[in-house]
This record gives sequence, C-alpha cells and structure tokens, in this order.
Amino acid sequence: MNILELRDVSYTYNRGTPFEELALDSVSVGFEKGKITGIIGHTGSGKSTLTHLLNGLEKPSSGDVLLCGESIWEEPKKIAQIRFRIGLVMQYPEYQLFDETVRADIGFGPRNMGLDEDEIARRVDEAARFAGIAPELMDKSPFDLSGGQKRRAAIAGVLAMRPEILVLDEPAAGLDPRGRTEILGGLRDYQRSRNATILLVSHSMEDMARYCDNIVVMNQGRIYVTGTVSEVFARSEELQSVGLNVPEIARIANGLIRRGIPLSGDLYTVEGVRRAILSYVKGECEC
Repeated sequence: MNILELRDVSYTYNRGTPFEELALDSVSVGFEKGKITGIIGHTGSGKSTLTHLLNGLEKPSSGDVLLCGESIWEEPKKIAQIRFRIGLVMQYPEYQLFDETVRADIGFGPRNMGLDEDEIARRVDEAARFAGIAPELMDKSPFDLSGGQKRRAAIAGVLAMRPEILVLDEPAAGLDPRGRTEILGGLRDYQRSRNATILLVSHSMEDMARYCDNIVVMNQGRIYVTGTVSEVFARSEELQSVGLNVPEIARIANGLIRRGIPLSGDLYTVEGVRRAILSYVKGECEC
C-alpha cells in the first residue's frame, strides 16, 4: 500500500521569467508504507526538487502530492503539521544546527510539537541512540563535534519528531565507510522498529543495494523506471544509458553470466553473489 504518492506532478523554477526551467515533468509515483525506497538519478534529474515537494517545502506547479490518499495542500494553513509527519533531512544538514547543546538541538522539533518535557526527553534519547550519538556528547555544543557527529545530531533532530515518513537527501555524503554504515544502519533500525517509510536519495549504488527495498530512477525530470532493487539493477545497460551505474559487484556478476556462468539470485550485493557462486560450484544452480 502506498502511503505517499505524487500524481502528475510538475514543477517549474522561475516560472514566467527568462530563467524558467522545468525541473519535474508530469511525475506520478507511489511509495510503499514501511519500506525503504531509494531515489537515484544523475545530477539535475530532479531528485532534490522531488524531495522538497514531498513534505510541502515547495508546492507543485501542477498535480498533487497525496499523504494517505489526501492532498497535503488541501488545507495550506496546516502544512506545518504535514512536516511533522513527513520529516525532511536535506543534504549537509549539519549546517542547520544552532542550539547551545546537542540535546537541545535534537529536542527543538518535539518541543515545537507541543510535547511535555518527559516525552521530549524520551524522544531525544531514542533519536540519539538511532543516530549513534554517544551519551557523553549530548550536553556539548553541536559546534564542537566532528563532521560526522554533527551529521548524526542533525538527523537525530528529525528522528525525534517520529515522522511516519523520513525523506533524506544524501544523508551519508562525504563520510568515510564506517560513518556511512553507522548512519544508514541506524536509519534502517529506525525504519524496522517503527515501521516507518524512508525515502533515500543517494549517488551510491552500493548503499541502494544494501539498504533499500525499492528504487525509483529519475532522468530529465521524469520517472525512468521503478521496481524492487533486484528488478532495477537487473537493467544495468539501461541504467548506464542514462548516466548511472549499478553496484560494482553486480557488474562482476553480469560479466560472469555473459561468459556462460549461469548465476541466479540477488546479484547486486556481495553476499548475494557469493551465495550464487557457491551454489553454482556445488552444482545447485537451477538456471
């Protein structure tokens, strides 16, 4: 079941000026409840514009955004309530930190929701745990943290509002492999524990393969293809034609198949390809 949906949505920047630019063109797509959906596409494909429309940061030039079947713009004065339900973490969110302590910064959103202090404290602690923030950092200034710690604090500030849907634009950009694993693993734990819906924009095909259930591919402001991770990455030649790659391990698996080795299964993660090769060596392949 789709919890969030775009119906025939278009968006134009600088409409009515000489700098008018069509960023999204008649986009219709749905996002499944309780799933992690990756959104991929080359630079300028419309990914970031799409994320800004999903929680009402921008309003479509035409078409509609539906949350649980109802337009998020049906009552424009209540759009702030929509943003509590659809949390948005923009790229490099650490630049949005501002409060005196990490604890206060994470609690800013829940406090604006009108929650009591006990509930705020519970949510702050829970969000910090999912984001991987050590307890000894909670009462420090966010500006004294490392880059990766700041990123975690900013993400925790959105998690603390417990949104039904979490939209993240390159949440692990610029981090080392360990930092990426910690942040994305924490988000997956949050999704599983709360049955939340997560929409994840990333240029890393490996991250898409490892953490996502479904993928939406964008190209030139339109939806190019959608499907499960395995369905999308099986179309490697099509993805490459629009400037994208598949995970390196998937390219290796496809190369083996072209050379006559009949692998089958989830051929887009290291573990999946390992199982397929072992199955083939043992003579268990059903291809």
